[in-house]
Amino acid sequence: MEIEAKFVVPDRQVYAQLGHLRSLAGYSLTPAGVAPVSDRYFDTLDRRFLAAGYACRLRQEGDAVLVTLKGLGGVEGAVHRRDEREVSLSVWNPDPMVWPESAARTLALELAKGAPLRPLFSLRQRRRRADVTQGGRSVAELSLDAVRVTVGRKPVSYFELEVELKGDGTETDLAALAADLAGAWGLVPEPRAKFERALALVDASAGGAVLRLSPAERAALERHAAGADLLARRAQVVLFWASGLPTGEIALRTGLSVGRVRFWLREFRKERLGIFHGEVSQIAGSPANDRIAQTPARLLNAAALTGLPTITEFCRAYGVDLRHARFVAGQALEIFNALKPTHRLPKKRRKLLRQAALLCNIGAASNPEHPHAAGRDLILAQPLRDISTTDRLALACIVAFQRDKVKPEREPTLAALEEKLQAQVLALAALLQVAEALDFSRTRATTVQAVEGPNGAIAEITVGGPQADVDARQAAARAGLWYQLFKQEIVFTTVEAELAAAVSRVPDALVVVSPVTPSPAPAPEAPTVPPMLPDEAMSEAGRKAMYTHFLKMLANEAGTRSGEDIEFLHDMRVSTRRMRAAYRIFADYYVAKTIAPFNKGLRRTGAMLGAVRDLDVLLEKAQAWEMASEERQADATALAIDGSPPNARSLEPLMADWHTRREVARRQMLEYLDSPAYRRLVVEFQAFLTTPGAGALPVEAGAPTPYQVRHVAPRLIFTRYEAVRAYEPILDGAPLTTYHALRIDFKRLRYELEFFREVLGPETPGLIKSTVAMQDLLGALQDAYVAEGLIAEFLAAQKAKRKKRYASGELAGVEAYLETQRAVQQELVLGFPAPWAEIVGPDFRRTLALAVAAL
Repeated sequence: MEIEAKFVVPDRQVYAQLGHLRSLAGYSLTPAGVAPVSDRYFDTLDRRFLAAGYACRLRQEGDAVLVTLKGLGGVEGAVHRRDEREVSLSVWNPDPMVWPESAARTLALELAKGAPLRPLFSLRQRRRRADVTQGGRSVAELSLDAVRVTVGRKPVSYFELEVELKGDGTETDLAALAADLAGAWGLVPEPRAKFERALALVDASAGGAVLRLSPAERAALERHAAGADLLARRAQVVLFWASGLPTGEIALRTGLSVGRVRFWLREFRKERLGIFHGEVSQIAGSPANDRIAQTPARLLNAAALTGLPTITEFCRAYGVDLRHARFVAGQALEIFNALKPTHRLPKKRRKLLRQAALLCNIGAASNPEHPHAAGRDLILAQPLRDISTTDRLALACIVAFQRDKVKPEREPTLAALEEKLQAQVLALAALLQVAEALDFSRTRATTVQAVEGPNGAIAEITVGGPQADVDARQAAARAGLWYQLFKQEIVFTTVEAELAAAVSRVPDALVVVSPVTPSPAPAPEAPTVPPMLPDEAMSEAGRKAMYTHFLKMLANEAGTRSGEDIEFLHDMRVSTRRMRAAYRIFADYYVAKTIAPFNKGLRRTGAMLGAVRDLDVLLEKAQAWEMASEERQADATALAIDGSPPNARSLEPLMADWHTRREVARRQMLEYLDSPAYRRLVVEFQAFLTTPGAGALPVEAGAPTPYQVRHVAPRLIFTRYEAVRAYEPILDGAPLTTYHALRIDFKRLRYELEFFREVLGPETPGLIKSTVAMQDLLGALQDAYVAEGLIAEFLAAQKAKRKKRYASGELAGVEAYLETQRAVQQELVLGFPAPWAEIVGPDFRRTLALAVAAL
């Protein structure tokens, strides 16, 4: 048994840095030499070794020839556990019959069944070895591999790192080493063997001419082929072709025409197991079939599943949180029972609803951006134990319909179901949307306490639990499909936490008190960034500017995650904005392909942070307005001064909506910060920022090319100021969108002054102060404009949808706040001319020229 951890090494620079390691996670690394390794892989014509889950490798190092049969699969994170059988040969002979007696020979004869071995491809690598020891104990061998696979005429190169247990090493040692490689170095686990990675490249280059089956695919095809329907003949076509039969013989054995055989072979090369998505896919040329062909099927995770899995095994293989899923299933059944007078579904559909709840998030790990479409494809591609084909199609539809906008006519799988079952599937999908949202907090504590009016126009569901308010708001927002189907509005009310505890009768001994989240520990002292110099290249100046704010971003990450002080989030978002601004200024001095991915990552990071921060600003200003309003009402007696009842100016409905939005945005932000994409951005961007010259465009020797800061910065600054002054003739009577555009140009002028502050004259701080004041004024104007739009949208939605829920005048506070936002905009526009005249006036221009003249 071979046990090793495998990681992807992202580039040559990291490969070189790892080659200089002399210690890792408290273990000593002793270089053991560098050697070229040449591997050739063999299999039978119909790939019987691969079908059985093995690769046959011939490795030649010097005069030694070693044949290894390596098991595939057995991957958990970065750790691979594989069966491995070896035999040494004096010279290479592809006939296992003449190999020396060994376990490798016995297995090869069993797998080949008399068929000759043929070459698949060759793989060359330059391997740097190091012995891993601890206190005189031999633990493992670390290998850094520069791999080269020749695919057609174009070689493909990549880098990998392997740590294989040796001597006295244990899996605890391997886990410690792997954790350090993933944590300190940010390396990503490689789930594939070199053989699997290279074979994928070779098959892709063959343009689909090669038809190979993974063990999981072969098992799924054999299950389909055992049936007696059209799907069985489809599976038989693929299996016969994989075994080497010609199309004419396949047609005779399956009873299909030669043309139909060729059609399904072409479809399998494109869709793989997706050709079993249901009978709708048989309608050639139909729009539904075209849509299926545009969506590649997500294949079964062969490393995690074997045989015909149960739903629970399937969920575990794809990382489903089963505790959450089972809780949602329980709540879904509660709502199913309570609302039966409305939906009138047969009792047997309870089982389908429970199964759908378990599978609801099956696609989240494989495709976080489109989890429900991914979940549908996974369910369609994998037959499940004790689940009929019809039920599997229904489950796929229910999972697909968990997305925000449900358009049944655009879901081709639904068309494969009978009309009556289609309606039932939509009803179950609507129930599951509500039940899933009721555990939005992921506390598994918000439970249904009572349901009133189950057969009326409004069904009121009372829920209780510590996070009941948040979960109830989210569930109400997800009840739209139910209303669309049954014209019944579901509203939620919550009971007090004490009442919820009494109703549920949870013994005190079972109550779990969550520990108070400690304040984030102070960040370690950040590295010092050298000052910018007038005569240095713009590429290196940009590197310093971005690195300064990169360090600030990292310093505020822990506080942002904690959420106890919103200023950490504010500062982290500001840092991402500064880095993106620096990108716009300095990007022309780097190779575009090198730096563009960093900008894309920063843009996504900023969007995730900004979605939460924007709501923080809205809530903060709304709370301040509400407090001021309450103070004005403090001296009122029974009625407020304006004749309306006390608290009529409450913003509770609006702020509840914004709090819900913030909870959604914050959870999405945290999921992103925990994602491999963000970790990869941090590791790779830091490597770029700390490597002088990385990605910089070369400067032609002897050519008068302006590339130093002192040559370029004056033009950049005056160009930005020029863009600001261009608004002078158009501001009179301009719409607020024009002021917003001016704000953006002001921000960019400010950023350029800040980035080059160290090389500009002493007048620069005063210039920055003036631009900040103007930017703040324009920012407040934009905030009020955005708030007006959101408040108006909220009021329109509430008055149209919830007129029966809110008493007359209950939204008066929100309406008053809307008028306040409009008044704030008018006031700011009236106060704009004075500071604007200062910015475009001669004193500012003269001061700006003096600051730039220092260059």
